[in-house]
Amino acid sequence: MNIDFAEKWLNQLKEYWFNKDIDAAVSLFNKTTYYQETPFMKPYTTIEEIRKEWGHVKDENIQYIDFKVLAIDGYTIIVNWMLKQNDEDYDGIYEIRFDDDLSCIYFKSWEMTK
Repeated sequence: MNIDFAEKWLNQLKEYWFNKDIDAAVSLFNKTTYYQETPFMKPYTTIEEIRKEWGHVKDENIQYIDFKVLAIDGYTIIVNWMLKQNDEDYDGIYEIRFDDDLSCIYFKSWEMTK
């Protein structure tokens, strides 16, 4: 795992998210067995649950998305994310873990409204 891979993966996520390409975005999570968008909700453990969660993106007015890698430790990255949608600003932290094949296996997000 290195910064180039992490930024490439995040840029794919950003492109798919901004363009509301839900199938492509969800494909980044094909091997993910733990997906939690906030620590206050039950984590998703199947690709079907993840796909359903991403379905809401098609109705959002997405104005801005950006990421900044804060740390890499082995196959884990910590990322600061920033989002403006529906004229509201959000930011937060992602913890994303990858397996030996560099497939995402774990995704956890903490978010807050600015």
